[in-house]
Order: sequence, then structure tokens, then C-alpha cells
Amino acid sequence: MYLAGAALGLAILTGGCTMNDTQQRVGSGSVIGALGGALLGGSREGAAIGAAVGAAGGYIVDQRSKRSDTASENARLRAENEQLRQEADGI
Repeated sequence: MYLAGAALGLAILTGGCTMNDTQQRVGSGSVIGALGGALLGGSREGAAIGAAVGAAGGYIVDQRSKRSDTASENARLRAENEQLRQEADGI
């Protein structure tokens, strides 16, 4: 059972090169959740539940990260826009 989890983790790590950020975070979350579920639950069912919870957690982390990045970029663009307006008013 632990060998299957390790093999899945290795597959995700080696396949991570072709995945986007969302896929990497969801995949990492599912692997971590599956390992945690297997260790705590001691069964395949525990591993499956852990994988599902981990995947959901990875998706939530991804969405928060994207939202934060977008907010930072919007603030930067607003500041740049204001600076351009001030320069245009001064001409």
C-alpha cells in the first residue's frame, strides 16, 4: 500500500514538468492527502478520502494564490495608470 503511494508520488513529481500550476497543486495535495489518509486510516478508504480532501485543499490554495497575484497586479497597474495621468496633466 505504501509502495503504491510512493509510486503515485513519484509519477506526479516526474510528470510535474508538463502540468500547469493548478494541476501541480491539486496533484501535490492529493498525494499528501493520500499518504496522510493511509497513515491515519490504515486502509484504502482512508487513503482515498485523504486524496480527495488533499486535492480539494490543493485547489483552494491554487485559487487563493491566483486571486492574490491578480490583486497585486491590479494594484500595480492602478499605480502605473495614476502616474501616467499625473504625467499627462503636467505636460
